[in-house]
Amino acid sequence: MLCVAGCATVPRPVGDVKLWAAYYDTALPAKAFAQYDLVIFDRRHHPKFQKIKGKTKVFAYVSIGEVYHDVPEKKKLEKENSILFHNDRWNSHAVDVTSPLWRSMVLGYVDDAAQKGFDGVMLDTIDSPLYWAQTQAPERLHAMREGAVMLIQSIHAAHPTMKIMLNRGFELLPLLGAEIDYILAESILTHKDESSGQFGINSPHTYDQVAAQLHRFVAKSPQVQVLTLDYWNMDDVNGLETIYARHRAEGFVPYVTTADLTTHTPEPLPARRSH
Repeated sequence: MLCVAGCATVPRPVGDVKLWAAYYDTALPAKAFAQYDLVIFDRRHHPKFQKIKGKTKVFAYVSIGEVYHDVPEKKKLEKENSILFHNDRWNSHAVDVTSPLWRSMVLGYVDDAAQKGFDGVMLDTIDSPLYWAQTQAPERLHAMREGAVMLIQSIHAAHPTMKIMLNRGFELLPLLGAEIDYILAESILTHKDESSGQFGINSPHTYDQVAAQLHRFVAKSPQVQVLTLDYWNMDDVNGLETIYARHRAEGFVPYVTTADLTTHTPEPLPARRSH
C-alpha cells in the first residue's frame, strides 16, 4: 500500500465539478461519461457527445504550446522559425507562443471546438515553451510568459461564453484570473519512471508546495476550481484509492487513468479494496 504524508484536511472549495474524466479516443460512446460533471475529449477525434451535454460539460483538448507532428501547420511554423524543439515522448514540437501565426492557429482550433458544440477548452502544453525559455533562452522568458498570457486572454475574448481550463502553467497564474475557470494540475502527486515503466509518488514536500501555490491562487480567484490528473497502474486498487483520497484532502477534484488517456477506469469503490 502506498504511504503519502501530509494529508491534513483543508476546507473544500465550492465548485460545480465533483466528478470528471478525460478520454482521447473514439472506442467508447459518450454515454459512458454521462455520470460525470465534466469530460475532456480530443478536439479532432471524439465520440458524438450531443446527448450528454447539459448535465455533463464537454471540453475539447487544445494544445497551445506544442503542435502535432502530423499536421500541415507544422511546416508553416518551421518556415517562420517558430518551432523550438522536438518532444520525443509525444513526437510533437514545442512552439514559440509569441508567434502571431501560432496565435492565429490556436484561435482557429478554439473556433473549431466552438463550432462543434464543445462547452469549453482544456489548454495543454503551455509548460513546453516556458521550459525552453527557462533553460535555453532566459532572455526570452519574460516575452514568452507575456505571449502565453496574451494567447489565453485572446481565447477568452474571442469566446467569452466558453469555459477555459489551463493545464499546469502555474507560473502564469499570478498574471491570470477572470480568463480561466479551471486549473488542471497534471502529475503533481505521481510520476512514471520512463526507463523502468514504474509509477511512483512524488515527495510530500514537492506536492505540498504546489498545493499551497494553487490554494493561494484560488483564494484570490474563488471562481476557479482545481482538478487533478494522475497516471497509475489501473490494477493497483489500493494505490488508486490513496491518490484519490490525497487530492480530495486538499479540496481538489481528482481523476486517475492510463498515461495514453485512451482508456477509462472509473474510480474504485471501497468495496473493491483487496484485503
